[in-house]
Amino acid sequence: MVKSYSLERRERQMGFLFALPSMVGFLVFILLPMLTVLVLSFSKLDLMSGQFSLEGMKYYNKMLNDEDFWRSVRNTVVYLVIYVPLTLTLGLSMAMILNSKMYLRGVVRTFFIIPYITTYVATLVVWNVFLHPTEGPLNSLLMSIGFSHPPQYMVDSHWALPVLAFIGSWKDVGYHCILFLAALQGVSKDFLEASSIDGANRWQRFKHITFPLISPTTFFLLLITIIGGLQAFYQMALLTKGGPAFSTTTLTYYIYRSAFEFYDFSYASAVGVFLFALTLVFILMNWLTQKKWVFYQ
Repeated sequence: MVKSYSLERRERQMGFLFALPSMVGFLVFILLPMLTVLVLSFSKLDLMSGQFSLEGMKYYNKMLNDEDFWRSVRNTVVYLVIYVPLTLTLGLSMAMILNSKMYLRGVVRTFFIIPYITTYVATLVVWNVFLHPTEGPLNSLLMSIGFSHPPQYMVDSHWALPVLAFIGSWKDVGYHCILFLAALQGVSKDFLEASSIDGANRWQRFKHITFPLISPTTFFLLLITIIGGLQAFYQMALLTKGGPAFSTTTLTYYIYRSAFEFYDFSYASAVGVFLFALTLVFILMNWLTQKKWVFYQ
């Protein structure tokens, strides 16, 4: 009995030692920065003199009365409305194509995943050249077939944000495709064959059998897609700098500008806390509604 207790204690100690690096990493690189941001949002820190003072709700009041802040919120919501459905729909469609019998399926799968594993900087440089308003291949093709005034994309305030959302979706859709494909391959063919014998068409089989069985994967991808959309930054920072006319300044880029261009770290922290709360609200909304459409086997 004593030996059994001693062995159990040693196993707990070893488990704790193995978990310790991850716990330290979480504390130092996640929890501590989050607490620092929260404290900064209620205070003022002068980097030159090192003076620190509590300011209460000053920066939150400033945020609520800041027109640029609300424009960045609107841009973020518009980005989400385009990015999330587009990424999920394309990912599922591509997975269904790959799940069917097709020639060179492995090669096609590789082409689908390449954008995801390629660095953001490299892909954005290519897109910047491809969408150049006067010398880009796309507009050159459009002008050659009769479009005298093709879209200006990155320099047009009406086009810039949807184009960035499309680029973000194109970059991430490979990951969604792979996970959807894995879920589709886990669907039992017996269910599909039985429903086909009963007279169900392709849409009915997908609606009543396939989608319910892959709904846990869909729910997971929905959550990470929303989080990724709220954190979108690289496209804005590297392609448009938040322009033209503030049309692509999302919350993350607004935080970056407030902190590292205007050096207002306290205000940037307040906006960061708002972004965290907004992300939490979206996650909770989806978590509470999952019982209506997510089915766990």
